[in-house]
Amino acid sequence: MPKYSVIIPTYNRAMFLARSVKSVARQDCVSAQDIEILLLDDGSTDNTWQLAQGLMADMPFLKYIRLEHVGEPGTVRNQGLRTATGDLIAYCDSDDYWLPHHLATAGQAFRKMPHVGMVSNFWALAQFTVTPSGITTNIVVPPHPPSSVNTNCRVHRRECVEKCGYFNTKRWGEDQDFFQRIESQYPCHKTGIVTSVNGYIKGGNNLSYQFDAGVKARYY
Repeated sequence: MPKYSVIIPTYNRAMFLARSVKSVARQDCVSAQDIEILLLDDGSTDNTWQLAQGLMADMPFLKYIRLEHVGEPGTVRNQGLRTATGDLIAYCDSDDYWLPHHLATAGQAFRKMPHVGMVSNFWALAQFTVTPSGITTNIVVPPHPPSSVNTNCRVHRRECVEKCGYFNTKRWGEDQDFFQRIESQYPCHKTGIVTSVNGYIKGGNNLSYQFDAGVKARYY
């Protein structure tokens, strides 16, 4: 049984997918025997499947699960939760990526505080630009907003799902609801260490871009 199960939901994010998956696979202090990566494809119509095949050839711990398109982040992640076998569950959206110390940072906190149900690292917000030579990253604010955490930051025990239930199926806010339920039932810890990067393409339609635009409209 792996120590970590990592859930990566995706929908038509082929241009970013390899970077996201490889960032999870190449974690410091985590061997291939200690991790399973669950790639949940919400019915993509681009070349996600072809890319996934190539990644799986090099990563036997990567599992591809294709779903009929529903457009509900919680529903897709719930399929990952039902499939996960690891003791600790983490998340990485397919257009974002982790830094190499993400799981090691959370794992150290769990070892020092075995009573906690969830550990949260911090995150940086970036603007991604797609060029013919690849993707460039411009960090906007690390972290953004200060002291906040999001889904990519979280690592929780599998038993939390058994006690607190699954994500709801709303388009917005399903992650806050889920993690607040865990926080209401378990002691939790924030490390204060930035270990992941959330990004957006300027003018794009992903939630990070809409969030950043809203923050700037309100505070700047």
